Amino acid sequence: MPAGPQRASPDGAAAPVVGVDVGGTKVAVALIENGEIVDALERPTDVASSEALLAGIEMVVEELVARTGASPARAGVGVPSQIDFATGCVVSSVNIPLAGVELRVELGRRLAMPVVVDNDANCAALAEAQVTPGGPTSHLVMYTLGTGVGGGVVIDGRIFRGASGLGAELGHVVVDENGPQCPGNCPGWGCIEAFCSGTALERDATEVGEARPDSRLGRLVAESGAARGREVVEAAQDGDSAARDLLKRLGRHLGVGLAGAVNTFEPQHVVIGGGLSRAGDLFLESARTEAAARALPALFERVSISIARRGSEAGVVGAGLLALHELEPAGDTAASEATEGET
Repeated sequence: MPAGPQRASPDGAAAPVVGVDVGGTKVAVALIENGEIVDALERPTDVASSEALLAGIEMVVEELVARTGASPARAGVGVPSQIDFATGCVVSSVNIPLAGVELRVELGRRLAMPVVVDNDANCAALAEAQVTPGGPTSHLVMYTLGTGVGGGVVIDGRIFRGASGLGAELGHVVVDENGPQCPGNCPGWGCIEAFCSGTALERDATEVGEARPDSRLGRLVAESGAARGREVVEAAQDGDSAARDLLKRLGRHLGVGLAGAVNTFEPQHVVIGGGLSRAGDLFLESARTEAAARALPALFERVSISIARRGSEAGVVGAGLLALHELEPAGDTAASEATEGET
């Protein structure tokens, strides 16, 4: 999958772009050339207000540009929010104060360059599609397992977003109609996030600890009132049977969701990212086994399921790749609206 066309700088070289990955705790910014990081900065996210957050993004981008002396052609921005892609407006946002902000236009004005905005999981999926086993792929599904569960879908080398950009919410696909209530921004019960997120793992581990006070999980609950996800993973890695069972169960529920994604999208690759992916050796085989038992055989035998390779840089690289893709002629007209207010 090509990175996408780039405008030429005055000396004839491909112009770099800026990738911005906005999270609840940090803003990562990188100068991207040919799909790779040239230089990068991270600063804490200021979530005091929308204005404080926007000012913080502006400041760190300006700092990076000044440090590198580059003249970026465009910025791509990934945020943990639902985005109306056509307008670049944030429809909803849970962990950062951006709901209702016309982010594409506002950042375009502040940064004095065209800006493209998308959901952070979409950006991560675009980055992972460049580094799959065997080389870049045009068909990929990605799940990000963290506090919640995000998802991104790449079809024919492009991000799939649905009618207005709000689609591919893979974490909210129901895998058990009688399951627990989703702990995130979702009215459903029994969705993947309700079973496979860090929040869900902590809930289940705490319940086990309360029921078995003499166990390792029980001692964790007694000490702090709850079993934290990191502690559960550590217990499982140390061989604790209850913790290992919880992660295997997480894998089985994930596998149900993977089977649905394989049957729906027929991807070449399914990748699992996010913080919980670091414990993939404890649940990925369970997920594969469950998916294999449920997916159509002709589709499943053509897909690989693996842990994501980009790690923490996936979001910022994907944001840069997003900007490169949107430099195509069809994307230029829409994205150029981001700087209309300057003239």
